[in-house]
Formats: sequence, structure tokens, C-alpha cells
Amino acid sequence: MRRRQLTSALVGFLLAGIAVMALPHHGDTDGWRATFSPALPPPTGPHDVGVRRMRLVDEDRRDPWRPDSDRTVMLDVHYPADAGSTPLAHYAVAPALTEFGRLAWAPGEERRLGLLPDEVNWMFRTHSHEWAPPATGSFPVLVGSPPPGVMRSAYTGIAEELASRGFVVVTVDHPFDAPVVDLYPTRRVIEPTDAATTVARLDADTTRVSDLEYVTSHLDGLDRQVSRVMDLRRIGLFGWTGANAAQRAHLTGLPAVAGIADTTGAADVTDTGGVPLLVVAGSPVGGHRDLPRSGWRAIVTIPGASPRSLTDDGVMLAQIATRYPRAEPVVRRDIGEAQPLAYRTVRRSLASFFDKHLNGAAADPTAVEPGVTVDVVAP
Repeated sequence: MRRRQLTSALVGFLLAGIAVMALPHHGDTDGWRATFSPALPPPTGPHDVGVRRMRLVDEDRRDPWRPDSDRTVMLDVHYPADAGSTPLAHYAVAPALTEFGRLAWAPGEERRLGLLPDEVNWMFRTHSHEWAPPATGSFPVLVGSPPPGVMRSAYTGIAEELASRGFVVVTVDHPFDAPVVDLYPTRRVIEPTDAATTVARLDADTTRVSDLEYVTSHLDGLDRQVSRVMDLRRIGLFGWTGANAAQRAHLTGLPAVAGIADTTGAADVTDTGGVPLLVVAGSPVGGHRDLPRSGWRAIVTIPGASPRSLTDDGVMLAQIATRYPRAEPVVRRDIGEAQPLAYRTVRRSLASFFDKHLNGAAADPTAVEPGVTVDVVAP
């Protein structure tokens, strides 16, 4: 078997510093110091949060979009840290993606929202410390997959919350199935238009499942320092968790997976055997009580929540609409009417769900707030 490849943290760190210093501006201002910056809610757990990024290459699998290349995924790893004086990360921590956002993505998004160039700092600081040393301990691992068309960065605030509560959180970008993926530590980015072939949706989803299987089976070799504090006997999956019952069954059958939480806002509820299941949705999920009672499951319903409102987009776009009311009609179409309730609820739901099923805590799936319903089925 050919060996997998993992990029060097030291080389990446040096390249990141060079790239950040060289980033150009896309507007006419002197910079973003005087512009509006959205802010992710701070983590509520007892731990500082560290973040590292890395590339993982499966040399035994070809990329269906680029059959001449090995399948590659990009990861952010958030973890409990002893932060010390290590710097805080930008929202897009990878330099290539950050530059792409400033030069290519941001102008289109600003036009779509009715904003002027550089009215918003899309590269604001997060609450995660880059390359901070891990805290002492042994922590369960959560692997998060954003839905098609969404980047891993959209789970940054959720990952920070979970890491602050004592989880190592690995968020995954699926190249060609996301708007843009940075190939750290190079300065190359992949867009869907870079594909050499067209891939059907079912095949793309099957590739996503294989990506997640590969990541979960190689957690012990991701990073020399962080891997030492991972408890690989306790693994959870969240975000996109399969497009059909067969895919979800495959994911719940992966070794050590002890909980699975779909937060895409539009998932079907399927039987997951003995593996606990959490589904967060914006409208009631029918028929789930007719499924076999073979495992614990909970449905959290937030009326009016859209799929984007269950990611960082929900809280950030809501802040932008408050600051620039002319953006409000577009923002409302994007994230619905349930902010900040939706984002607050998805963070709380994930934290309590995984605390209950990976740590054995006596926690409910979420603290019920007005308008939110929780439907629990226990075996």
C-alpha cells in the first residue's frame, strides 16, 4: 500500500507568514482597520482553542473530478489548547484561501449584498490561536463535513465552541464539491471549474463518504502533537452525514463512531442502529417515530431556520444586515428569520449531544428556548 502524505507543519507555518504579509487589497481603501468586522460568538467552554490546518492525501484513491490525481482533502483541526501568546487566526486561516477571498470571492458577495468594496472585513480574527500547543488531557474527536457548496470555514465558530468544551474538532473540505479549497501549504486553490470531468451527485456524495472514512481512519497520524491528545475510542460525526440511508449507515458503521449529528437543516431521519442520532432542522421532520427504536435519537426543530443559518453564515450575515440595512432583504432570503436563535441552538445542541453520548454526561440535546422543539426517541 502506498503511504499517505501529510504536509509539514513547520514549512506551512513559514509559508503562511510570508503569504499573509504579501496579501493585496481588492478595494480602494487603505486597509480594513476602519471597516466593519463581523464577530463569531466567543466559545463558552473552559479551554482555550488552538487551530492547525493540514492536507491529507489518499494515494490509493483517484479523485473522480481529476482522475489524474490522488484524492486530497483539506482539514482544519480545532482543539483544547494552552494558548499562551500564540496569535489569533483569521476567519480563513489558510493564506491562499484568504487571498482568494479578498481578490475574487469578496467583490461578488459585496455586489450580491448591495455593499461597497471593503465595507466588510471578511478576514476578521477568530477566537482560535494558530499552532498553539494542545492542552493536557485525552479528548474525544469530532469530524465535521459541510454540505455541498459550503466550505469548512463555515463551521469555525461551531468548532471553536466544541473545542472549548473538550473536543478535538476536525472539519473537512471536499475539493470540487466546495466553492474553493486551498491546497495548503502551497498557494494553489481548487474551484469546481478546475474539474476535468463531470461527476453525478450520487457519485459526489459517495466520494464524500469515502473522504470521511479516510479521515477517521487516519486521525492518529494527522499531527504529532494533537494526535497524542485524541481519544480515538470516542469519535463523533456532524454536519453532512450522508445523502441517503445507505450512506449514513456506512458512516455510523465506521470504527469508534459513537454519535452522529446532522446539522444541514434538511436531512431525512434514518435508522442508525445503536448509534445515537441528532438532527437539527428548520421544519418538522415527519415519520421518524415509525422507525425502529434501535437507537437513541433527537430531532431539534427551529422554525424558520434555513440551512445557512445553521452555519457561521447565520450569525455573520445577520450582523452585516444590522450594520447595513440595505443588505437585509438578501440576508433574510439566505438565513431566514431565526437568528440569532438558530446559530445559538445548533452550537448548544451539538455540545450537549456529544457530551452526553461521547462523555457520558447527563445532558439534554439542547436547552429548550421559546420556539424550539426537541423530540427525543429512546430505545
